[in-house]
Amino acid sequence: MRFHLLGSLEVLDDDLPVPLGGVKQRAALGFLLLHANRVVATSKLLQALWQGEVPPTARKMLQNAVSGLRGVLTPHGSAAEGSALLLTHAPGYLLRVDQNSLDLSRFQQLTEQGRGELSAGNWPAAARVLRKALSLWRGPVLADLVETGINWPELTAIKDWRLSAQENCFEAELACGRHYEIIGELESLIEVEPYRERLNGQLMLALYRCGRQVDALSAYRRTRAALVEGLGLEPGRELQELERAILDHAPVLDLPPSVQRRHLLAVNQTPPVPAPAPVVVTSPVVAEPVATVDARDVTTVERKLVSVVMVSAQLGLAAGDGDPEDVDAVHQEVAAAVAAEVSRLGGVVGGNVGSVFLAMFGVPKTAEDDADRAVRAALAVRDRLASVADVQIGVATGDSLVRLPAVGTPTATGVLLDQCRQLMALAPLGAVRACTSTREAAVSVTWEADGAPSGGWQAVSCVSPSGVDRRTQAAVPFVERERELLVLQGLLEEVRTRRRPHFVTVLGEAGVGKTRLVNELASTSSALRGTATAFGDDHGYGPLADVVSGFSSFETLRAALASLVGVGELADRLHGSLACLASPGAGVQPDFPSWRRFLEEVAEASPLVVLLEDVHWANDVVLDFMEELSEHASSVPLLVIATARPELLQRRPSWFGGKRNATTISLDPLSHNGTRNLLNSLLPAGELSAELWQALMSCVGGNPLFATEYARMMADPRMVCVQNGTSLPLPPSVRGVLTAQLDSLPFDVKAVLQDAAVAGDLVSPGAVAATGGRDALEVAKALELLEQRDFLRRQGRNSETGEIEYGFRHLLVRDVVAEQLPRALRAAKHEQAQAWFEEPALDLTDRRAG
Repeated sequence: MRFHLLGSLEVLDDDLPVPLGGVKQRAALGFLLLHANRVVATSKLLQALWQGEVPPTARKMLQNAVSGLRGVLTPHGSAAEGSALLLTHAPGYLLRVDQNSLDLSRFQQLTEQGRGELSAGNWPAAARVLRKALSLWRGPVLADLVETGINWPELTAIKDWRLSAQENCFEAELACGRHYEIIGELESLIEVEPYRERLNGQLMLALYRCGRQVDALSAYRRTRAALVEGLGLEPGRELQELERAILDHAPVLDLPPSVQRRHLLAVNQTPPVPAPAPVVVTSPVVAEPVATVDARDVTTVERKLVSVVMVSAQLGLAAGDGDPEDVDAVHQEVAAAVAAEVSRLGGVVGGNVGSVFLAMFGVPKTAEDDADRAVRAALAVRDRLASVADVQIGVATGDSLVRLPAVGTPTATGVLLDQCRQLMALAPLGAVRACTSTREAAVSVTWEADGAPSGGWQAVSCVSPSGVDRRTQAAVPFVERERELLVLQGLLEEVRTRRRPHFVTVLGEAGVGKTRLVNELASTSSALRGTATAFGDDHGYGPLADVVSGFSSFETLRAALASLVGVGELADRLHGSLACLASPGAGVQPDFPSWRRFLEEVAEASPLVVLLEDVHWANDVVLDFMEELSEHASSVPLLVIATARPELLQRRPSWFGGKRNATTISLDPLSHNGTRNLLNSLLPAGELSAELWQALMSCVGGNPLFATEYARMMADPRMVCVQNGTSLPLPPSVRGVLTAQLDSLPFDVKAVLQDAAVAGDLVSPGAVAATGGRDALEVAKALELLEQRDFLRRQGRNSETGEIEYGFRHLLVRDVVAEQLPRALRAAKHEQAQAWFEEPALDLTDRRAG
């Protein structure tokens, strides 16, 4: 058995979750595991389980809990070798477990090893080991028990261990020159732990090394203000000295010379053959974000669709008489506002020239809604600086050549930047002007009606992303999902008749029709809906807030609850817990037991359907609550349906696994006939040539979203010229979906996929290895991972070499991957692939055998 404490309490037997019984039994196991292989006195265990007055029957209840745990740990009456044993040992109990089976023990071992590597100055090894230790955490320690009111001192100590490990990890990564990669993680952690001076100092150093001296000094001022206002203390000597060193550009803050040389060589070296260095794929498992960056030995260059934002601030006007110190104060405030809003929405600040600031969205990784994020950031900067300085802001979206260095800020080149600068110059003071491509992509933004393509379009405001149906499917026919709908309808009927809750997860890739399916069910029954979003939800509880607001607006919530449960203590408690969801900045966390009680009361009044969409974007707290709800919901007619992409299972491999009241439905792409029927219903009347039909069918690939976007494109009068050909342009929304999927891959695995796209429609490890100059064995591992992630599909074995051959799941994936490579590099790879294919078959066999 394996025991997990670093997150919700979980016991796994052969990778299957073991049911643990009620709260007291789980709490007893959790406390004993915190003191594994040590005797815990009965009195101490009683105090832990009843934090307050211990009832007279507590000892009997504890004995029952221990008896139940023994049944869990030794289900067949006898313990296998190496399994856990719960023994009665005066003056209490002793839980014997293998240290390697307990994630807390493994975490402690790895952190000790990482601390030793750090003390020895072995920075890469320290970072690697500490990252491995931190990856064991799935959420707050014993998160499910904490939600029931448990607050043991041991939990605070373990939380401090984790923070110390994170700080040690950041120290090692700063020494390795990874300052750019850890800034976002540092900023997020400091929001939760604002008083930890070591963390704040590490953020200051990382910002400084990225060339963001102003931001580093702003971080010091925020830290000082928090310490003075919250604790009445000034920052410690080390932090004060760090501020002085940043002001003086002290050489001590620079990278160690050996690290500097390595990165300078990586950025400046031009290899004679434009092919990437050999990659190392250690395992067919998705790597952590930091590990993907570590694989880069040279600056990577890609063609990408990006959105850029330029902000020009009139600093002299804002600073009155233009005194340099006053101007600098305004400059720092503007820089801080730009950095905060851009980072919050997932963009990258590309630096500034004087009072003009540049930000980029879509680098280093593409999101499907980069244009939306860019405009939102621009509007947020405009509003935030309204009382500080007059600003002009331009936003442009288009293709750019992007350089992604191993260290430092990504850069973009192309006419896109000139276009953005022109839009910024055309914008009135206090306004945001965007190009036509940005306007078409930013669907949650309202625009002035008098815009003109030549002068751009003026953004006015934006709505909450959770209130935007980014893929309106009301007019899309319901095709080939009848079986899945019958399953949902059957489960709803079972929930109604048996009056017990059930939980459904609908899994499928982007655009495959998850929302369309649940909308069909919702059209026949009332439902409360919540949507998780990739951005825009500052407090993280957006889906829960959506469900509450679907029941009643927050203004009338008290009255609505009174009509549901009457007036009294219960109504007051529910209102206090639910009302905090309307105040993201209040810092008050929802009371999840009360939120569960709210759903139970609504379902008790009338059978309830709750739709939670895009939960792959939900934070861990919401995901924990959903799993906790399934375990503790009362016997009420409640059907909870969550839609998610397969990425959810990468975060939560055991999501609802083995639960009796849970069902998972996976949506596959439409069949050939289903795709044709869908296109027939979407395309305008008129005959298309057989060649064009074939091209459309190939491009859509069974994805309803792709069908909708291609049909919209075909309805454009400008597409008449395509009627005589079979080459179809790629709709921007489809390109965004595919590029975001590609950028979710580890860097080295994505590089192998790029080589495969150049090598041909049907590829083998040998062909891909020759195309990219890589090791064939490591390429084979990467191809296996790409098959697992559904980018490739196995097509059998080559009759001559015996190697496994793969084909692309979707031809559009191959095209998008190949187009990311610069032309010269793509041509060089193509030549290498051709040379490999032209070699005699005997040589191929010999090479495989070797």
